[in-house]
Amino acid sequence: MRLSGKRRHNGADRRLDAARTVGGSALCRRAADFMGRVRRALNSRGASWLIILVALLLRLAALTCIGGRSLYYENTAYDRMSLQLLAGVKFSPYWPPGLSYYLLVVHGLFGEGLLAARASILPFYVLLSIGLYALIRQFGSRCAANLALAAFAVWPSYIRWAFNPSTEYPAAALLVLVVWLTLLTSRRQSWPLATALGLLLGSFALTRGSSIGLVLFVPVYLLCVTRRPMPAVVPLLIAAVPISAWLWKAHDMTGRFVMINDSNAQNFFLSNNQYAPLYNTCRGGPVEWNEPPELTRMEQQIDCQPPVQQQQTYRELALRYLRARPDLFLLRTFNRFRAFFCFPIHRGEPLAGRATTRYGWFGLGITALELCFYWPIMALAIVFCFNLSRVGFALRDGVLLLGAAFVYAAPCFVTCSQPRYNFPVVPLFAVFAFLFVDALSTRTWRELVRPRAVMFLVLAFFAYIQIEWIAIVATS
Repeated sequence: MRLSGKRRHNGADRRLDAARTVGGSALCRRAADFMGRVRRALNSRGASWLIILVALLLRLAALTCIGGRSLYYENTAYDRMSLQLLAGVKFSPYWPPGLSYYLLVVHGLFGEGLLAARASILPFYVLLSIGLYALIRQFGSRCAANLALAAFAVWPSYIRWAFNPSTEYPAAALLVLVVWLTLLTSRRQSWPLATALGLLLGSFALTRGSSIGLVLFVPVYLLCVTRRPMPAVVPLLIAAVPISAWLWKAHDMTGRFVMINDSNAQNFFLSNNQYAPLYNTCRGGPVEWNEPPELTRMEQQIDCQPPVQQQQTYRELALRYLRARPDLFLLRTFNRFRAFFCFPIHRGEPLAGRATTRYGWFGLGITALELCFYWPIMALAIVFCFNLSRVGFALRDGVLLLGAAFVYAAPCFVTCSQPRYNFPVVPLFAVFAFLFVDALSTRTWRELVRPRAVMFLVLAFFAYIQIEWIAIVATS
């Protein structure tokens, strides 16, 4: 009787296991069918434009919640500068002029007002999407490119800044387009491509002062890759035209030489003086620091000087301090590097309905959603960069993307740095991440990734930066 009972029990277990196997197989088939439909949809020709259209509608819906009111942590000085240029007023240019000239055209066509300035940033989202799609298609499939577009369509940071009249989106779009055109110029070596590349480089330098290094990096890269002077010299000469025109305009307004804008020397001083914090050297960042009264008095004294003397004073004070404490300069530079690659903090606008310095539940929720994009993409990009040959990615192309990202970011490492400043370079790292995902669709992880101590060390360092940032924000 026991034996027969045991047999009945074993038979029931086998039937249950068989049912589970059938159910599991059915679930796997459904998941495979679903992924197949998603892959086919992403491979369709019209998928990219559909994604961009849906993303634009999402950003327009957010814009209707804001209108023309100001948001916290936002700089509208470029819009005010455009109105000064439109009125023909002579002034000392504290900010780079590129975005302000663009807003000047917008206000000339649609009238003054912050709402027009906000809506004018939406075309830069389209340009960023086109550049990102085209850049990924140079190396990977249409599915990978459309997957990247879908990620950036709902990425919180890339929604939040799509209606901010500042340089985040223009810089991101121009950086991706510059890298894409540099890649095309290195392969085709045509005059129209080199000319367009030069115009983009010149416009980029006038939009973000930190991009001036790309005006030299790109020609040097093209010269090394093509071994011909034409692809290198033409972009350099073309880029010099808009830059020279603005230098002449700035001299006409101020009566002195202005290296694009006046904020550079002041930022260099504010980030490198005896009163600056060792980690958070950027004013107006997510974690604010109390300014010592000695620094406030020093700035007030410098503000009483003529503009030419102000720049000299800021520069001399910063260099004098650097010579006295080079160790602290290196420490601050290392800390600024870490701060640059932290994740951005959200305050829930426009969902919060008002400008606020508190994070709140909306802000925490959006920040958590931000991490679902930023952390995996950066981690996959790091793994990709240590396995270029296994993925089949040319080393010179990797040098172009990484070189452009770090040449652009380098000024932030010696002056002001905060997580929001990585906005323009993240799409370049996303290229690596989505190409790696594309490779994983046809090959296994073991085939693509070679375990290396250095790779795990970089991943651990990136994780440490994020954990440290969480601790800093939580205790601030």
